[in-house]
Amino acid sequence: MTELDKKTGLYIHFPFCVRKCNYCAFLSFSADEGVRREYAGALMREIELAGRSFSGQISTIYLGGGTPSVMDVSLLSLIIKKVRQCFDVAPDAEITNEANPGTLGIKDRVVRAKLTAYKYMGINRLSMGVQSMDNDRLHMLGRIHTAENVVRDFDIARELGFDNINLDLIFSVPGESTEDALDDAKKIIALGPEHISCYSLQLEEGTPFYEMAERGEITEVADEEDRGTYHRICGLLRSSGYEHYEISNFAREGRRSRHNSLYWNMDDYIGLGLGASGFTRGVRYRNTSDLSTYLAYYGGQDADGAEWTTERPLDEIHENTDFDNISEAVFTGLRRTEGITYEEALAAYGMSPQKDAAEQFWKIFRDAEDEAKRFADQGLLIIDDAGLRLTEEGIDISNSIMSLFV
Repeated sequence: MTELDKKTGLYIHFPFCVRKCNYCAFLSFSADEGVRREYAGALMREIELAGRSFSGQISTIYLGGGTPSVMDVSLLSLIIKKVRQCFDVAPDAEITNEANPGTLGIKDRVVRAKLTAYKYMGINRLSMGVQSMDNDRLHMLGRIHTAENVVRDFDIARELGFDNINLDLIFSVPGESTEDALDDAKKIIALGPEHISCYSLQLEEGTPFYEMAERGEITEVADEEDRGTYHRICGLLRSSGYEHYEISNFAREGRRSRHNSLYWNMDDYIGLGLGASGFTRGVRYRNTSDLSTYLAYYGGQDADGAEWTTERPLDEIHENTDFDNISEAVFTGLRRTEGITYEEALAAYGMSPQKDAAEQFWKIFRDAEDEAKRFADQGLLIIDDAGLRLTEEGIDISNSIMSLFV
């Protein structure tokens, strides 16, 4: 991989959780303090090696998981310090930490101390996996916190000066009504976060919920009810002053997630840590998801010979073609409320902006044009002189529309 000559994002994965939630299909598992410490050492080695390969400026840092907030603050501090030593981090970089309720501490003073340490490290955005404000639903989901924990942790974060907080909400939980979901949303809105991420629960293979559904113990919410709930929540959030800027994301003015926007804008981001994905200079990759392999390469006795090249342990690597780039640009761009312009799409294809951008775009996607226009005639897709975007109704079948361009 070659050096970057522009701003990019940095994603760092922490695969550890207190316990895995019933719906979670992410790479995460429980581990003792010794394993987490060993992982931190290996991660810092990967940061050091990766930093030698890039010269651009880091505009966003996202600490995700798993649950980064289960990490000892001293280890997290060392990791962020290593990032600053090895990368050129922009002075105004957005630095997000997923800090889930229930992992910040049991007592108020512990929560306050942990969040104070985060501020000292330079973390300026918190993303909290609330998911529900109903304790029975939280228990069903397998979350370890209560609604009371959410309110307390949020209030303490505010007291300490955190002015950019995201709260996650899951709806269409088996047994949950639309009114239940709206009640959750209202309670989250009442806290006043700058950003809300709102996701429909999906029964992912390999999760306890999937197995429970297979045994007939729970029933997935019907599509019609799920979509009805989604649109009512969207309306509630918009009427409460949140901009609906991406299918699942809502923000106060000026508070869009800068890091997540990298993904939807086809910008570069470096993925570090177990199973982390990255996209740099048209190359997509995913780090090994095997912990022993990762620790042996970056933290074992042979780590001195490790290099951050394509020979490092990866589960996947793919060099995009020009068509891959434009296809992904349209797919991710359609997730944004404003959609994608022809010029943006052609830029991903390697073409300079030109007067006949629409004509050039549809030449590339000539096989998709007729079907796209049928979706437009049905009021599901807007196609104009600038580009294309989904309507609110089109979001319900977004995957079908996006797949035209893959």
